[in-house]
Formats: sequence, C-alpha cells, structure tokens
Amino acid sequence: MSVSRHSRLAIVTRFYQQALTLAHSEFSPLLADGLCITSREPVCWVYPDGQRVAMSNFASQQNLMRGLTAISIVTGDDAFLRQAQATTAYFLDHHVDHDSGLFHWGGHLFVDLNSDHPEGPESKARVHELKHHFPYYDLLHQIRPEVTKHYLKGFWAAHVTDWQKLDLTRHGEYGQPFPENIFQQHAPEPVVDPHQWPRLPETIGLTFVNASTDLIYAAVHYYRYTGDQDALNWAKHLYHQFVLARHPETGMPVYQFSSPQQREPVPDDDRLTYSWFGDRAARQFGPEFGAIAREANVLFRDCWPLIMDNPLAMMACAEQVGDRQWLEWVCDGLKAYFRYAWDEHDNQMIPMWNSGQDMTGYTFVRDGYYGDKGTILSRQPADPAYLFPLVKAALLTGDPELYQLVSRMFARFNLGALDPVTLVPTHLTQTTTCASAYLIFALLELNQHHPVPEVLHLADLVAENLLARHYHAGSGLFTAHSQQKNARLDDPIPYALVAIEAAYQQCYAQLPPLLSTGGYLHGEQRIAGEIKVVYDRDVIYEQPYPEMAMSTGPTE
Repeated sequence: MSVSRHSRLAIVTRFYQQALTLAHSEFSPLLADGLCITSREPVCWVYPDGQRVAMSNFASQQNLMRGLTAISIVTGDDAFLRQAQATTAYFLDHHVDHDSGLFHWGGHLFVDLNSDHPEGPESKARVHELKHHFPYYDLLHQIRPEVTKHYLKGFWAAHVTDWQKLDLTRHGEYGQPFPENIFQQHAPEPVVDPHQWPRLPETIGLTFVNASTDLIYAAVHYYRYTGDQDALNWAKHLYHQFVLARHPETGMPVYQFSSPQQREPVPDDDRLTYSWFGDRAARQFGPEFGAIAREANVLFRDCWPLIMDNPLAMMACAEQVGDRQWLEWVCDGLKAYFRYAWDEHDNQMIPMWNSGQDMTGYTFVRDGYYGDKGTILSRQPADPAYLFPLVKAALLTGDPELYQLVSRMFARFNLGALDPVTLVPTHLTQTTTCASAYLIFALLELNQHHPVPEVLHLADLVAENLLARHYHAGSGLFTAHSQQKNARLDDPIPYALVAIEAAYQQCYAQLPPLLSTGGYLHGEQRIAGEIKVVYDRDVIYEQPYPEMAMSTGPTE
C-alpha cells in the first residue's frame, strides 16, 4: 500500500520521538543504543558470567545524531536538535579520558546507561577503537570545540605507533598523554614503494583500511577546525599508502598497505591466527598462490569497507579540502574494482585476489583467518547500495567510465535507464523490489544534479519497501527483519526517509552526509555454553556488521 509523504514524515518523526523518549536514561541525557520493541527496554550487553549492562555507546549513535539534526531541519522543530546537543554535551563533559583525550566509546568500550560508568568486554582490554564510525564531528565541535580538537589529535597519538613507518594499531590505549604539536613532531616519509611490489612493508600493527579511514577522516576535520596544514598532509599521506599499494596492473584496492611482521614461530594449529605469527593470507594460501597471497590483496572476504565506507568518507574529505588528486585516487580504486569484480551479466560480485584472479569455487585446503578448511568461495549478488558511492564519484568527477558504469548497474537492478554520457534519466521504473537506504541516497545525489520528479518517485518506491520490511508500527521503531525483537537506533533507514523529505523541500544539501551503517561493539559472550567473540550486530540485532571478519579462531 502506498504511503504518502505526509504519512512517511509522521512515521519517521515518531521514530525519533520514540528514540528520545524510550531510550533516554533516567539519570542523564545519554541514550541507549537500541530498544526491545515489545518491552521498550534498552538493549544490554551480556557478559560471559551472565551480567547484563544497558548499552550507551555514543560511537554507535552518530547516525542517530545526524538524524536528529535532519529531522529538525525538515520539520522546523528544534527540540530534536536540542536533545542531540544535550546528549553530546553531557557525553563530552563526563566521558573523556583527559590524559589521552580519547572518549569512552567505540568498538570495545561503552557507558552503562544506568550507572554512567565506562564498560567494556574484558577480552578486548577496554581499548579505543573506531572502524568506519565517522563521528559527527561538526556537532561535537559545535558543542565543545576544544575537547573535540584535543580528541582528534589524541586519536592519532594513540593509534600511530611509528610515524616514520606509519605503523598503526587499531587498539589505542587510554591514559597516555601526548605533545600538543603532535602533527609537527614528525614529517611524512616514504613508506610504500610500488616498485618493490609484491613486497609490502612489514609492520607490527595491522594497517586495516577501516581503522585507517577513521584516522584520515579525523585529521581532515582537525585541519578544517584549526587550519593545521600538517594534519591535512598526514591525512593525505596515510591514504596515499593505500593507493601506492594497489596492484600495479589491475589498480585494484588493498585492505592493508603492509603485511604483519612475524614475531613468533608459527604454531601447528592453523586456527590460531594472531597477527604476530605473520601474514594470515600468506600462511593460509601461500603454498597454493605464492606472492599474491597477502592480507593486503584479499578481495574474497567482505569488500564493503573498500567499496562503500572508505570511498564515501574519502570523497567527503576530498570535497571538504578541495583536493582533485585525492578525489581521483578514490575514483580510480572504484573503477578498478568494478572493472574486474562485477559480473555484469549475472549482477554478481566475484571473489578474487586483487590481481584479478577469479577465486569462484575455490575450496580452502587448510583452516585459517579467512575460514575453515573446506570453505568454498562463491559469487554473491551485487548490492544496490553500491550505486551510492558510484553515483557520487561519477557526479563529482564527470569521469566517462564511471558514468557508463552507473548507467549499466542502474539497468541491471531494473531501475530504469540513465543516459550513459550525462546520467540524465531517460526512463525510470514504476515498480521495484529494492529496499536499500543507500540506494535512496544514490537517487537523492542523482536528484541534486538532475532534479526530475521521476527520480524522487523512485526513491519513494524504495522507501515503501523499506517501511514494509523494517518498520514495526506497534513500537514506531525499525528492525533488521520482521521477526527481530530489538531495534538498533543507529540504523540508516530512518535517516534515509528524512533525507527524501529534505529533497522534496530542497534542503537536502543542508543534511550531514551518511557515511556508514553505524557503530558496533565487539567482545566475548557465552553463546550456547561456549565463550565466543561476537558483534552486537549479530547477537542483539541479527544484522551482520558489513566488515565482520570471517575468522574461525582468535585474532589479535
């Protein structure tokens, strides 16, 4: 059944009202990460001993903060924005480690909604971690500018362990002071030498693209707030290492720009996959595939970080600082990936090494970081979400190959026809089964450049599918599926619905950009009597985190 604009706005307004009313702590302006749709109680992290703690992880509420800002813009009701500001102010006043500048948030730390004390899974030692969280820094800076700037520097200080080698750790330590002129303490030096390929630098830390992208994003914001050119230089220098490490022939992207340095003898048990035993891909696949078998080159895991989160954030950075070269680096990586990994005929993604070698049907001959012995790699359906970074990249650069790619992919999802030279819609479907918040943003980006009613009508159709599949009318909340009992308040679906209304009101450009699916918590829980390391996305919301590891054993 068709939902009118007025009804849809009422639904999404109710969602944000419910989020503020039901998720609100009794003791502070902090909010719960999620809610049970039947009991209306905050979701809890359950420790292995059975202790339950109501979760308030501000890093897992940044899409929610953006949404509260957006709903105030489209409704004219500043109460939503004021609540976002009050929650942000309280968090920044009460949950900052003053020595390191780091906040009590992230992948392994949260705040108990009831006691207001920091909590974290002991298996991860309560360290600081951001992986494609992309906090709403503009709101934080508006509320507490000095605290926010101190954090942005402290983030780099805690996660860069060797500035010369750009050795990184995704786990930053609290309580460690740092010099105020952190970006001036060192000058960027060459790290990745493409002439040495396939050899990459060896590092103690793991130069994961997901953790690195948040560092880059933070440094760009520090530059925006202070004019510190050195911070911007470091941000671009870090991203450039991923560009230099790309495959020299295919140009396909890398998940890391280094290989883990072996620091201990390799154990006989292949299920022990700590990084101090060396490169996990080389260990699991090296005997069969040789030099290409490095963690950097694996494109048969989940590539969401490489083709979604990282490009969206890097395009935002390039736009904000007006750097055309940076933007072209991003677009080159996207073009290379889809040139090789997208099976257009079947609209599927091909598992492969970044050399372009197709791994479809390959059976793992041993256990390891990437899965159990006997695991068989298969092609996966393409996701209409991919159109979001591709449309944005095409419209920002005017790149003919990207225009062609967007036009072809648009057609493969049966969305209609776009002119391959201009992306002007020539025909758009009147029906679709697609239900993707990211697809809505792709359409809204297209509408910014080619504002025709048919584009917004198609966004309306996608929105109806999202409402039909994910909206729980009884609670006013959104869930991953109809049988799910918990709602994750950071989900981008309600934000996408607000964004459509903003497009109709011609104020879409005023909205903070959507950059990721939101935050997560990662640690130990007892599952069916066995202690396992899990994500809250899985055990609480049944909504897999996009870049979740496929490891069957412990990792660093």
